[in-house]
Amino acid sequence: MDRYYKTGEKINGYSILKVIGEGRYGIVYLAANDKREKRVIKQLKKNMLKDTRKKLFYEEKILKALDNPKFPKFISKFNDQDREGYILEYIEGKVFEDLLAIDEYEFNKDEIYKIGWQLLELVEILHNNGIVHRDIRLPNVILKKNKDIALIDFGLARIIDNKRYVKDVDYWFIGDFLIHLYYSSYKVTDSEDKPWYEELHLNPEEEIFLKKLMNIQGNYKNIEEIKKQLEKIKNIN
Repeated sequence: MDRYYKTGEKINGYSILKVIGEGRYGIVYLAANDKREKRVIKQLKKNMLKDTRKKLFYEEKILKALDNPKFPKFISKFNDQDREGYILEYIEGKVFEDLLAIDEYEFNKDEIYKIGWQLLELVEILHNNGIVHRDIRLPNVILKKNKDIALIDFGLARIIDNKRYVKDVDYWFIGDFLIHLYYSSYKVTDSEDKPWYEELHLNPEEEIFLKKLMNIQGNYKNIEEIKKQLEKIKNIN
């Protein structure tokens, strides 16, 4: 049974402020030190540590290898009697899940293209470093105040081996992510269930773009191909 940290408890000089997330592998807290510097505390769940300890620490290995403000910095490990995990940089901003579900923000096409381009640049950095993220979802992408985006939660990230861990999975996640943004301004017109490519108001090039990302109709070989198609779409609109 996992023992949760309570508000005010300290880990390596950081006081717990609140729980900000929980998943299969860990419990995530927001914490701050005496200088009011915020950090993310990730407590790894016991049952996962027991079964898949080696896999859980891929996040540490990968974040240590990356040095880029678009990804959280790895600060340190902690081990507190029966609890362990690591301390990460806290990136200010809002996750896209909150922008859609709480703020009910409606993204226009220009914004979607800009976000899509930024996602491609992030993934290109990862792939050039031999890393596949495998979890580019709404709760794992942060929109900063300056409109730049950052990618968090590397718990499922792995080293590319072109067998089990391949680049294509990140392309699929980008497609799925962008479809959610398209749906933010979608208005239901009838009760008939239709696939997303019939419901959404997409031009032919957008449909090709998303279908190829999702591996429904062909696929992309690399980021450069994807960028060319997105540039083509941007020039049409």
